[in-house]
Amino acid sequence: MNPRDPDAQDRPGRPLVLLVEDNDSIGRSMAKLLEAYDFEVILVTTGAEAVAAMRSGTHPDFVLTDLRLPDLDGREVVLAARQLDPPPRVALISGWDVDLGDTAAWGIEWFFPKPLNVPDLVAKLRTPRRGPEPHD
Repeated sequence: MNPRDPDAQDRPGRPLVLLVEDNDSIGRSMAKLLEAYDFEVILVTTGAEAVAAMRSGTHPDFVLTDLRLPDLDGREVVLAARQLDPPPRVALISGWDVDLGDTAAWGIEWFFPKPLNVPDLVAKLRTPRRGPEPHD
């Protein structure tokens, strides 16, 4: 059993990504690509599902969330992720041209515009975290 996700099969060494994408075909495609790069992926389509997964014991290494979800703003998913100890690394994804302000204050490490540059995304996910892990 994987301690980060009680329902996942044991896959030692594979970082766990919680992917929050409301577009089903984009979400499935992104999940397959990340799995091809040796990440374990949990795909959810709403912010509420993402928050529920984290509250029920799923402890991802990374949270990749769309900014505009049908039920929540992606930043609300980020706030829920920041409550985990240690907090996961977080990326916000959007096809919208928006001013996000101070993303670091939200706990957002990266912003990726759509369409995604997958090699760039994977390279950033594989970059070690610098300094102490932030926690609110």
